[in-house]
Amino acid sequence: MKILLTILVVLFTVSTKNASAAVWEDTNSWSIDYENKFTTWMGSTSVREGMFTDKSSPYYGVNTDCADTAYALRAVFAYENKLPFAIINPSGSRDISKTLNNKSNKFDYAGAENKRLVALITEIGESVGTENLTRYDTYPIAIKTIKGGSLFTYKMKAKFGKFIRHTYNIKVVNPVGTYDVIYSTQANHEKRGDLLRRRDREFENLPSDPWGYRRFKWPEHLGLGLEVIPAELGASTEQFALANSLGSGFFKYVSKQLATTTESSGERLTRVFNNVCQEAQARIMYVNEALEFAKKTNNACMDYAAFDAYSTPARDGALKDMFLNLESTFKGAQSQGGVDPVILSFADYIFTGKGSVQAELLAACPIAYRDGATIDLATFWSRMKNDRMSSHPNDIVGVRWGETTKPLTKCKRWY
Repeated sequence: MKILLTILVVLFTVSTKNASAAVWEDTNSWSIDYENKFTTWMGSTSVREGMFTDKSSPYYGVNTDCADTAYALRAVFAYENKLPFAIINPSGSRDISKTLNNKSNKFDYAGAENKRLVALITEIGESVGTENLTRYDTYPIAIKTIKGGSLFTYKMKAKFGKFIRHTYNIKVVNPVGTYDVIYSTQANHEKRGDLLRRRDREFENLPSDPWGYRRFKWPEHLGLGLEVIPAELGASTEQFALANSLGSGFFKYVSKQLATTTESSGERLTRVFNNVCQEAQARIMYVNEALEFAKKTNNACMDYAAFDAYSTPARDGALKDMFLNLESTFKGAQSQGGVDPVILSFADYIFTGKGSVQAELLAACPIAYRDGATIDLATFWSRMKNDRMSSHPNDIVGVRWGETTKPLTKCKRWY
């Protein structure tokens, strides 16, 4: 009888413990060393496009948009290193519910520890966004301290008083001062796709307090000012004054501060040309996602959420800035030596129409946006700079690509 009672007590104790289990127990504390390890981890192959969609991954089932990805990556690292994780709870709750954190026992239903982590990340995605990430859970950093694990957030004004927000996660700062970034979007969230990655990204939206380069706060620093952040972490608001004073030259300044190698004019022209090609071709996927969604709904007018997920004003604006950057780089490289003559002739044709390299340019960077319709970068730029391309997700494919300007959708433009 005593043996039976003992067994029952043990089973009850285990059951009670499991019924109130934390997402994970933190046995370590955040430190400069762990921040450095976070930087190393961000730049490793552990942080990859399929880390949440690979069925063999312990984090399979995580589905994120832009801000959620930042939270998810920080939570996964904290989980793997048994570190505390906490962010401000936007509900305004106090005391134990003031934060969403790893100590919560509300995810017991998910089962195993890694599944509880997935459940926590899912709740975070349903509760917070880039505003919370920027205003409450991160802090601005000095230019010299930008590195893997840093974030870049922006907020841009759209039409009708609306705003567009986004978050990039920096995996690595490249030797020339550009960024290898990993991120997601709302459209990507809708299709439960792999994380998106750009290995040579430059940013276009100038920092404006509190938006810009940021890093996660340690749990004990939530709700407190910059003065409590260890000096080694480089908390600083300098980027905002620099962006205001340098204007369009700000990102060139940042790149020079971060670069560990010197890039020639020719090397830069080739790199920027390849980036423009990549993003112009990537627009095919973004537009097709909207067309596929519209087809499923018989092209019903999209509500705000769908419009927000599938419209492309921010992407198109960024791509336009990339073309302008290419044009500026081309002009600067014309009188320099060591420039690839083929790339130089491509840029000359794109921006001046001079030369007879259309066939070669089309072969180097074809933009096949629909069956039977493939354009080169010169045609793409001509349509974009003349505002022929539509960012409205309810427009037909020809209008989206500036092939024609009619008929325009009568559906509401939310911003």
